[in-house]
Amino acid sequence: MNSVQTIGVDLAKNVIRVSVVSGSNKELMNKDLNRTQFKTFLVKQKPSLVAFEACASAHHWARYAVDCGHKVKILPAMSVAPYRQGHKTDKNDALAVAECAVRPNIKEAPLKSVEQQGMLSIQRSREFLVQERTALSNHVRGLLMEFGIVIRQGYSALYENVPLILEDAENELPDMYRPTLNLLYERLCQLREDIGFLDEQVKALVKQNQACNALTAIEGVGPISAVLLFSTLGSGEAFQSGREFSAYLGLTPKQYSSGGKTTMVGLSKRIANKRLRSVLIQGARAYIHRIKEAKTPKDKWLLELVNRAGYGKASVALANKNVRTAWALLTKGGEYDRHYGSDSLIAA
Repeated sequence: MNSVQTIGVDLAKNVIRVSVVSGSNKELMNKDLNRTQFKTFLVKQKPSLVAFEACASAHHWARYAVDCGHKVKILPAMSVAPYRQGHKTDKNDALAVAECAVRPNIKEAPLKSVEQQGMLSIQRSREFLVQERTALSNHVRGLLMEFGIVIRQGYSALYENVPLILEDAENELPDMYRPTLNLLYERLCQLREDIGFLDEQVKALVKQNQACNALTAIEGVGPISAVLLFSTLGSGEAFQSGREFSAYLGLTPKQYSSGGKTTMVGLSKRIANKRLRSVLIQGARAYIHRIKEAKTPKDKWLLELVNRAGYGKASVALANKNVRTAWALLTKGGEYDRHYGSDSLIAA
């Protein structure tokens, strides 16, 4: 029988609900603690399995629990929900986290270090600014169309034409709106500078980090993909194989199996790490688009796959292969040889 107690934690901003379950599966405590009390609680507890539901501050508290000598698990909310009994309350949520933590085959979220969290925060901030720029550009284009002014697609066209529109006194743009348009244009220019600054920061971080730098050697993996892979995967110890990590990202086919018959039904668009999966597939598509002739065995495989299965499926297949390669690099070390096996290709 398991003698290690399990502590299920339902996190919130100020109130933290804690459920302590003994090794014999008996609940010993279930109560609210504030942040200071929770810190003291973790210090005083004997080494336990401390489980958190993945949410804001989960990685911070998990790192603190590890420093206190505990083993930690960060569980996806979708995995915890089936174990909740009764109404959705903090008490029931904490107990559900504790129960889910000891179930077999529950895939936990990898614990991120401070370095990984920092790199991921930079990328998330960059992504936020890109979304703001997209929204602002669409806003400006939509309003200008109300006055019969249409700007062609692309940010360069927007940056080039808005000053000309402001200077043109013969268009239908009313004078009362021109100062506002100028304000929005200046904001667009500022966003361009801010995004450029973060791009350079990401590139510098990749060069300084040996693991990230090694990942950029993989086909279709750039600085942003490398940062997201490293931030998500870390040392790779949370996954037993590259395929397991690929499944965690949602790059393996869904299965519907019954009676010994297995049916593959494509990728799920609603689960897994959609942000990283999207970046990896976009990078794979960009790489395949640039291939003119097969210079490596992987290029030959890709071109044959494009002809046989199509451009989209080949992009997903390359992203899947890249994820497995990234897991191998981060867990086993070494460098990626893009031209491995090229001698046999030349001989053929």
